[in-house]
Amino acid sequence: MSPFTSLIPFSTLVNLRWVALLGQTTTLLIVDFYFHMIYPRQLAWSIIGLSTIVNLILTISYKRRLNIPSQHARIYLIYDLGQLGALLFVTGGLNNPFVVMMLAPVVVAASFLPLRQAVLVTAAGLLWSGVLYISPFELPWFQMGLHLPEYLRLAVLFALWISMVFIALYLSRLSADRHKMEQALQATELALLREQKLASLGGLAAAAAHELGSPLTTIMVVVKELQNQIKDEFKPDIDLLSQEAMRCRDILHDLSLNFSKEHAAPCQELPLEVAMDVIVQRCTHSQKKQINIQGQGQQIKLTAEFTHALMNVINNAIQFAKNKVTIIISDHQIQIRDDGFGYPEDILDRIGQPYVSGRLPDENEVHMGLGLFIAQRLLEKYGAMVYFYNDCGAVCEIHLKGEKEA
Repeated sequence: MSPFTSLIPFSTLVNLRWVALLGQTTTLLIVDFYFHMIYPRQLAWSIIGLSTIVNLILTISYKRRLNIPSQHARIYLIYDLGQLGALLFVTGGLNNPFVVMMLAPVVVAASFLPLRQAVLVTAAGLLWSGVLYISPFELPWFQMGLHLPEYLRLAVLFALWISMVFIALYLSRLSADRHKMEQALQATELALLREQKLASLGGLAAAAAHELGSPLTTIMVVVKELQNQIKDEFKPDIDLLSQEAMRCRDILHDLSLNFSKEHAAPCQELPLEVAMDVIVQRCTHSQKKQINIQGQGQQIKLTAEFTHALMNVINNAIQFAKNKVTIIISDHQIQIRDDGFGYPEDILDRIGQPYVSGRLPDENEVHMGLGLFIAQRLLEKYGAMVYFYNDCGAVCEIHLKGEKEA
């Protein structure tokens, strides 16, 4: 009942069917030549032979097809249930211990198919299990067939139904959680990649400002000479050229200053309080709330992961704070506190998991609930431990490694 996969490897379904047919054939051969049991051989071997022919046709016809839509995969799995159910029907129904193999297509569907398709496969499994209960054929045995008591067969039916539903729900939940985690980790990687690109662009901007400074100075010197020498109708043009050159100089100056504030420190060792000041300057809306940095800490390497993680946490505190955010620093610990209402109690135990958000729905902004998840994963990669709790507002407590470099 997983809601995410739209294409299924066709070879996987074909190969699973070959494995099932090999197991069925081996079982019947052992029953025939070793145990010499009595059962409707022609019917059983006809069912296996028909399925073999179908699988051969599919293998030859679709050998170049890599993936198939989930709707087609649903049909194949329902067919597998039907083939296995028919074989079990003529070999004892619920008397046959191999009835547990009915769980296999349900497990595959719950693990790989979207919710609607998996529900249909599970429903087909439940239906076939009910059909097996009314099978008139007895379990193959040596002299005559073996038939279990009705209540025992009914117990097997209920056990099979409960197993199908439970396994389907369990696997679907695991698959959905795994998919959400994969999506969130991809978002983490994209955020980190964006941070690294910004740092690279900042370095390029600083280098460009430095390299363009010399030729721009030369241009301004020449323009000044022209202003002193030319007094005719070209004077307005020379003045305009001087103004634009001055404007270019101011732009390069601002660019250099911005880089020195925001990007001068990546992968550079800094005192923790200085690193936090650099990070706070880069936070959005940091000017709208009062941000106090208290204490002193160890030397740390300000990596892109650490920077982006702390920006996420501080931005989150700024958005929920009433008036101020307090950042308390010690040697191996950072506390980020806001004076807001704190984390909602109903999600406090789940903060740091993907797609968990305490924000109210907003028509103008979509909240994915990934900010703190990304921060926690990046900080764990950095070697830190992160804790969230309420204490007169929301608190994010980060325990750093004791080493100089985490």
